[in-house]
Amino acid sequence: MQPHEWHFHLNRRLGSSFSLGQFREVWNRALDPDPIQDSGFLEKLAKRYRLALLSNTDPIHVSYVEATYDFLRFFPVRIYSCTAGVSKPNPLIYEQAMRACKVRAPEAIYVDDIAAYVEAARRLGMAGIHYLSPAQLRADLQASGVEIT
Repeated sequence: MQPHEWHFHLNRRLGSSFSLGQFREVWNRALDPDPIQDSGFLEKLAKRYRLALLSNTDPIHVSYVEATYDFLRFFPVRIYSCTAGVSKPNPLIYEQAMRACKVRAPEAIYVDDIAAYVEAARRLGMAGIHYLSPAQLRADLQASGVEIT
């Protein structure tokens, strides 16, 4: 789906009449301006492990996050539902991510703030961590054998 198609779809669904520019501005305000993990932590992980981003999102948010969030440089693999043609918790998107990372399910750790998405990953054989806070994520990663230092 192209940005103008997403804009048209949501304008119609919400009964709004925003121009594409106005819609982009309002729509992107929904994203938190401050990343929930510091870049230093992600950089340490990226030096030892292949990190991937798997996100249910739309083309307008994709273009915004790619241009705005510097931490994405630590995620060489990025799978967005709007380009994958499937979204979480559908197993196909997790399988696509594993293929892109060249890993099998037992080699992967999936982290998400939505428990149902973590459960979907676990059903495929991945380890799963339900994200609640930065400290909890670090503890759960270490408990899973991930070296953080």
